[in-house]
This record gives sequence, structure tokens and C-alpha cells, in this order.
Amino acid sequence: MQPGRCATPPEPSEERATMTFDPAQAASQASAARIGRWIISAIPFGWNWIEGFGIQRSGENAAPSNIYLQEDESVAGDQLNLYIQAQISVMMRNFKDPRIAGPAPSKFPGVEECGMLMIKHQPMNQISVIQVQHYIRSARWIGIVTLTTLETELLKVRPDFEQFLKLLRIEQPG
Repeated sequence: MQPGRCATPPEPSEERATMTFDPAQAASQASAARIGRWIISAIPFGWNWIEGFGIQRSGENAAPSNIYLQEDESVAGDQLNLYIQAQISVMMRNFKDPRIAGPAPSKFPGVEECGMLMIKHQPMNQISVIQVQHYIRSARWIGIVTLTTLETELLKVRPDFEQFLKLLRIEQPG
């Protein structure tokens, strides 16, 4: 399934963070792409769907950027902050000289808690990489949405990321 693909690109006068929808998509979320409980009904124009992963920025001269969707289960019960603190410990051990901001409160519809981290680190090639991570808790389910991009590209891709987050949903347990 390739959500968010249109037969024609949006008009140039549209906002940069234009989302594209599957024109054949039903009014319900039943036909939207999914990764676990994540429901993805649209992706930013200029990004490609990667099954089981999320989306990746595409195009000639586009710097590598991606949005990864994952999920986990909290072993700390209903305390998102404990989960995030455990993730920070892992990052401190695995990233070279990470600088971490947060967690800061964030919002996501229909969930109990949300938090956001920003991480700056330098992989082996010494280029600064930024990750913006949103952690979302619904009961014991934890959803993580991670934007990874070069520091120099953050201001260019952040509007796409924010718009993607606004349209992203989770399936409520039945």
C-alpha cells in the first residue's frame, strides 16, 4: 500500500507542508496505511512511504530525512516519564556526545500522555544529526514518532513533520 500518493502534485502556490492523500481512500480510516496501531492516511508531498518503517524525504538534492513510527509496551505502568528516562539512558550510552533537550509536554488526540525530546548527536562522519521524538502513551501502549534529519535541514523539514503529526492517528484497542 502506498498512502498519500496523488496522480498530480499539488499546485506550486500551496503551502510547503502540503499533505497528499490517496484519492481512492474511503472516508473511513479502514483503507489507510498502518504500522502496528499507527494509522497513516496522508504523507507530506515530496516524501515516500516505506512499508513497516514510516516515510522518507525524496527528491533530487534532498538531504536524508525520515520519520520512523514504532511502538512499544511500557513496563513502567502508566508513567510515560519513566519510559522516556530509560530511553535517554540508552541514548547517552549509544550516541557520541548527545545533547538532549526535554522531555517537554506535547499533545496528541485521544491519549493519556505525550512527551517530546530533541537529540543532537554526531555519527561517525561528524555531521550533526537532529532527532525529534514524540512519545505517546495510551494505557500500556507507547508510540514513538521520530524525525531524523541533518541539523542544517531541520527548519526545512520541521513543517512537514508537524503537519504529518497532526494527521497521524492511533487505533484504539477494541
